[in-house]
Amino acid sequence: MNKKEIIDLLLYDVALEHSAIIQYLYNVFLIGDPEITVEIESIARQEMRHLKWFAQKVVELGGRVSLKRVEEAIKLGESWEEMLKNDVNAEEEAIKIYSSQLEIVKDDSVKKLLDRVINDEMRHRDEFSELLENLKQKSVEERTKSGELDPEIVAIMNKLLQKEYRLILDHLYHFFHSKTWQEKDTSLDIAIESMVHMGELGEKLGEMGAMPDLSLPQAQHFKGYSSEEILEDIAEEEKAKSAYDEIAKKVTNEELKKLFLWIEKHEEHHAQRLKELLRRLNKFTVGSLIDKNKKE
Repeated sequence: MNKKEIIDLLLYDVALEHSAIIQYLYNVFLIGDPEITVEIESIARQEMRHLKWFAQKVVELGGRVSLKRVEEAIKLGESWEEMLKNDVNAEEEAIKIYSSQLEIVKDDSVKKLLDRVINDEMRHRDEFSELLENLKQKSVEERTKSGELDPEIVAIMNKLLQKEYRLILDHLYHFFHSKTWQEKDTSLDIAIESMVHMGELGEKLGEMGAMPDLSLPQAQHFKGYSSEEILEDIAEEEKAKSAYDEIAKKVTNEELKKLFLWIEKHEEHHAQRLKELLRRLNKFTVGSLIDKNKKE
């Protein structure tokens, strides 16, 4: 295989891991048993590491990371049992795909990476199989969830969840391709905190009996970390801060209100981190860029 073929293969693997993460997050949000979801969350975090390793290998080989998904690989179930069966099948399919790649790839570092990931996926398959067997022993009453369902609040929460998802993808892309440690550090911190936000919102939606919107965001802008793009990100964080403040005023549930105000403070901090990054990079001052944009 030539270098381009290896990069294309690895980009497919990035997309496959992305798809697995999303499928497992759906299950975490919708399965109401903490003994099950804590295990799925652990597996999802390991899949995030796989995505990072494959993406870093793409960059190492001179490619550009593409954070797409294999949409047909994402299988959502109607019941908890069906969800876990789909997870077992997802791991078996990943093992099959990575094993076939291992047979044709000649690059030693890629082969070692694939071998490591295959070993992880085999363990994940066994863990999901065990969760499925344990679930069969639980009564229907133990699985029942209850919550409040306000269509307006659900719509706003899903809009915010989509925003957090898009920020994760944007900042992961920046992390993989940024040239300075300051850019990488800021991008990774915001991506990780946005993952936490998305998880909290998704879990609350699941508790309310609503379906979290984890469709792939359309408004992604993978252009590189220019001064103008940092300014766009600052504006996004400030809009998000306002959005969380507004929804906090609308809800009556104190637990939700505290969650939204907690995330609001994070968004304020993200905007400040980006402003500091802009100053450190000595590109332009925030003020001069704002004045320039206003004139245009």
